[in-house]
Amino acid sequence: MKPGLFLAPLLLLVAGCDGTTVTQEAEQINVGNYAKEVLALPEGDLHIVLFRAIQDAGVPCQGVVSAEQVGTNPNRPQWRAKCTDGSYNLVTVDPNGTALVISPKSP
Repeated sequence: MKPGLFLAPLLLLVAGCDGTTVTQEAEQINVGNYAKEVLALPEGDLHIVLFRAIQDAGVPCQGVVSAEQVGTNPNRPQWRAKCTDGSYNLVTVDPNGTALVISPKSP
């Protein structure tokens, strides 16, 4: 292999550089407090959010018919959600949007 052929691709890359630096401002991403947003939901929407959290956790539930807020921490609100079959699940929502589901019906 000829040494010049090995360096050719590197020289082409360097040839494209004119010595100026490129600065890009990072796009600001606003991360909201999802727990606060869930607290502000109307009852029907809250039931849907809790149902989705329970379903995503792999716990059997066909729908949430009622929810009672049981936690007192506004940064990590908790609800006791009742499913259509009468079972209850405890759902905690973190500010980053992560939901923790505690259920007597483990998947």
